[in-house]
Amino acid sequence: MKLSSEKQSHLSHKIVEHVGDKIKSPSQEMLFELVRQGVQNFAREWDELEKEILDRLKSLKRELKEGSSEWDILYRKALEEQFQKKSIHFIKK
Repeated sequence: MKLSSEKQSHLSHKIVEHVGDKIKSPSQEMLFELVRQGVQNFAREWDELEKEILDRLKSLKRELKEGSSEWDILYRKALEEQFQKKSIHFIKK
């Protein structure tokens, strides 16, 4: 997930707007900085995770075309395995 610093800042502002009045914080600026750091950390972790998965898919004996249905299935499966390994749980709808 490549997020520019502008997009990270925008996302952080949106999060603060949404939850800012529900969280006790000495200041909006401090809350924004905490949220911004969290967004940056998430984006960095996601990029590392995605690189691991892409490297894994590229190392397969058969060549997969990115975006093909087989590639999508294997990508999703590898992503779920990494989530389990890192104890990341998402609610599936």
